[in-house]
Amino acid sequence: MGMSDAVVSVLKNWKNFHGRACRSELWYFTLAVTLISFVIAIVEIATGIVDIESSELEQGILSNIFLLMILIPSFSVTSRRLQDRGISGWWQLSYLIVIGLFVIPLICMFPAKEEENKWGRDPLLEK
Repeated sequence: MGMSDAVVSVLKNWKNFHGRACRSELWYFTLAVTLISFVIAIVEIATGIVDIESSELEQGILSNIFLLMILIPSFSVTSRRLQDRGISGWWQLSYLIVIGLFVIPLICMFPAKEEENKWGRDPLLEK
């Protein structure tokens, strides 16, 4: 799965918290979001929306709108990725404590545990 396929898949399945997602779907989507966020930040700085000389750390309105737009699709794809590993998507609640910020991305890096689990068949084997 390429980057454009991953972004399209995640945005199509933005409300689907069931099933499984392969590693490439999650990580290509994450890369695309990071690159778009970087471009938006440059645009905000170039247009003066964000003042980089200010001592306050702030985000521009365009960055905030973009982050709100991708919030639910990000939780959705991460939930499906965790389920691919055989772990409930509810583990994302561990983001509320600091350890989740380190554990969830680490878990998402590992390959699928089994060909089929209670969330369905491995998405890489379905084709």
